[in-house]
Amino acid sequence: MQMIFDISQDELPIFLAEVDEHLQTLDEILVELEHRSHDSDLLQNAFRAAHTLKGMAGMIGHHRMTNLTHALETAFDGLRKGQIEVSTALIDLCLDAVDGLRALREEVVSGSLSDYDPQPLIEAFADLSVSSAGHAPSHNRADIAPPPEPTPPQPAPSNGKQTLTIHAEIDARSVASAARAFQLMMILQELGEITAMQPPLEEIETARPVKTFTAQVLTTACEKTVLEKLGQISEIEKIEVQANGKGQLLVGAEDRPAAPSAAPQSPVSAGENAPPVAAAQGARGKNNGSTARGVEMTVRTSVERLDSLMNLVGELITDRNHLFQVRNRLEAKAGNDPLVENLAETVAHISRITDQLQEEVMRIRMLPIGNLLHKFPRMVRDMSQKAGKLVDVVIHGEDTELDRSMIEEINDPLIHLVRNAIDHGIEPPEERRAAGKPERGTVTLNAWHEQGRIILTVSDDGRGIDPAVLRKKVVQKGLMTAEEAAALTDEQAVDLIFLPGFSTAEKVTDISGRGVGMDIVQTNIQRVNGTIHIETAVGRGTTFQIVLPLTLAIVPTLLVRVGAATFAIPLVMVLETLRLSPADIKTIRQKPVTMLRGSVLPLVYLSELYNISENGHQRKRLFAVVIQSGKHRVGLVVDGFLGEEEVVVKSLGKLVGEIPGISSAAILGDGTITLIVDVPALLRLAGIH
Repeated sequence: MQMIFDISQDELPIFLAEVDEHLQTLDEILVELEHRSHDSDLLQNAFRAAHTLKGMAGMIGHHRMTNLTHALETAFDGLRKGQIEVSTALIDLCLDAVDGLRALREEVVSGSLSDYDPQPLIEAFADLSVSSAGHAPSHNRADIAPPPEPTPPQPAPSNGKQTLTIHAEIDARSVASAARAFQLMMILQELGEITAMQPPLEEIETARPVKTFTAQVLTTACEKTVLEKLGQISEIEKIEVQANGKGQLLVGAEDRPAAPSAAPQSPVSAGENAPPVAAAQGARGKNNGSTARGVEMTVRTSVERLDSLMNLVGELITDRNHLFQVRNRLEAKAGNDPLVENLAETVAHISRITDQLQEEVMRIRMLPIGNLLHKFPRMVRDMSQKAGKLVDVVIHGEDTELDRSMIEEINDPLIHLVRNAIDHGIEPPEERRAAGKPERGTVTLNAWHEQGRIILTVSDDGRGIDPAVLRKKVVQKGLMTAEEAAALTDEQAVDLIFLPGFSTAEKVTDISGRGVGMDIVQTNIQRVNGTIHIETAVGRGTTFQIVLPLTLAIVPTLLVRVGAATFAIPLVMVLETLRLSPADIKTIRQKPVTMLRGSVLPLVYLSELYNISENGHQRKRLFAVVIQSGKHRVGLVVDGFLGEEEVVVKSLGKLVGEIPGISSAAILGDGTITLIVDVPALLRLAGIH
């Protein structure tokens, strides 16, 4: 069945983005609310998110979404007023409603009626209200009576409240000006009682454009507080707050004086004794590029445009590298020529501009990893309930930024690691009590930048991984002999969980035991030039550490020469470089090795691996690139180093297909093509697992 909503194609992306934001907020608040049931700020934020969602659904005519959100909002109102107590059953019901709203959101995308029926949930909320408050809740629209016509400001009452007059001008370029007016109204409702408002609520809910918003509110808040709260809303050109003939003004990006309007003018203008008040940082995070009023000025654009821009910057980097080589050749031939000197200066300038442009484009593509991590509290709650365990989740470093494409790639591996931590890592409450631990386990997610890389950790304080158990399991499964298993170090035994199909779980669950699919986790991480390490202690817990590059599009590499061929090795995998002589190379079990600071370093000849003529190990002088993948540290033997270079990653395409040990290709500055080494796959090709 087709559904028609009162929303244009230009407004749709903004509507969906804001709905997603409010639904995610509700997810996070509800999980917190279960542990902080008397936190009035949490309740107020939950009510505000639900009320805003209801208003947005009402403005586009999505009645099924409006009715379900109203039921959720009524429950939050009951909690605020003390008519309903927080319980696990109530939180479950509210989370089901959030999931239902996500299903109803998809109706706006598809334009057709879904199979989801919100009525059972609406009735469940009604029954809850009846049993708690003794009367059935109303299922009419928002319980906000249309404010009366504006009246002159009243003197401050003796109870500490004062009447403030607020005048706001909404950006004429806003495609959701009615939603901005609704947000202004919601914040004023939080601060006090709205006694007058123009346009009235009924007009705002029609979604017709709103140019100016004027209201009077009876509140204990001061003018500065009101300005800070209202200043968090985007696409507002000017805000004036007036109290008893005195006021403050918040203006737009240029700090320009208020434009003439039909609304009453504030007695304070920009440049007078009351300066613009900077708004508090909004809930969305950093205010990069904020204006004097502290509002982040943003422009929404499609992902395809960002990808296209990144591709163009990649081509520019390739040409810059080519210019460097041309300049070097000309300087070698005619270094004193003034034209060559001018060219060198121009190339240097273009290089700086290219670097800055690349940095800016990368910054545009960067997203805080909190966008991914914030869904885990809800996920952990649901999984732990299913597993019969008590588990809390702690998140650090949610402001750490990485490329959007990288966030998409690590989503599934992180989900799997968290699932395994809950199902196999964290013990049941009775087992934790017997071990002298708190009955509630903890899963900790952490993210930070380190030397141009992203480090992610997933930790639990559970039972840990016992190497002895793994040795026993690998023999039982016929993957190793008892002698081979006994020869493994503890670290090597722990790494057995990355073997395909290997599991220590005694029974299969719908959450998954640690080991099920861990080979897929490792493969997905290695596919983006990342590595995964395990640190574990029996009885104390386990930490998985993931190391990732910042982006997939442009990769810093070390260029090496093998015969007449050139290879690019991602720098994120490189530990150091070595110069070798034939005397430095020994043999253990018919495999070449060398000693590096007292430790045995296995060697892999790229010339032999790829059957390249002029084998480097016949020469008097050899070089090795020491790389690390997982727990494996190996020296790749090459004929020489060509230096470091940022390369633009290019797919090999269907014509070439997959090459073992090679992930992709790149075009160098001189126009030649180099192959980018897939280090984990190369080690597997060399028989190192």
